[in-house]
Amino acid sequence: MSFSTDIKNEVTRIESTKEELISELSGIVRNSMEKDSELKILIENNSTARRIFKLLKNIYDITPRITVRKKYFSSGLSYILNIKNKKELILKDLSIYEDGTYLNIPKEYIYSDEDLVRAYLRGVFLVAGSINDPKTSKYHLELLVDTQEYAKFISDLMNEFDLNSKVIHREKKCMVYIKESEKISDFLRIIKAYNAVMYYEDIRIYRDHKNMTNRLNNCEQANVDKIIQTAFN
Repeated sequence: MSFSTDIKNEVTRIESTKEELISELSGIVRNSMEKDSELKILIENNSTARRIFKLLKNIYDITPRITVRKKYFSSGLSYILNIKNKKELILKDLSIYEDGTYLNIPKEYIYSDEDLVRAYLRGVFLVAGSINDPKTSKYHLELLVDTQEYAKFISDLMNEFDLNSKVIHREKKCMVYIKESEKISDFLRIIKAYNAVMYYEDIRIYRDHKNMTNRLNNCEQANVDKIIQTAFN
């Protein structure tokens, strides 16, 4: 199981207010829906699919139909939640659709305070995000979204917390990313993935200490080499 999957499994168990859950669901649906006659939500994580099912049932009193499919070129499964009833009501309430038009950026009530911003970013991460395991050689967090305008919106939300996120084009999509290890740890705190924070910090501190030791050893060896070279001159 990947580090990103562990994070998603953790945050899908978070209890929140109804307003926060609507913001979270807005971020999820905006980044996972297929624009069709039905509302179809495509999910690749089992715990996220269960989270969406529960939220839709509790908030909107509907029971989505779930289809499970095997992924092409991999051994994993994908989950499609099909919603026939209350489609327009749900999309309008989540600030995704209004007056016959899909909204690229949600209205302000979805992210009007800090807790709602945290919830919205958590929703986006659940369906569009990944974080490298800190045991690997590179620190990297990314959120892969569909448009430049929306990517900038997400980056601005993240940078309200001084995360120093940036945006680049990646094939047909845009990637919001963070490379700094401390900022990635901060992001995990923001979405309330506290177990992941502890794991991440333990590994990060160990790696930083190991790198510092290596640098000191290299510096000491360089000084020894310099002394030896001087002695022979």
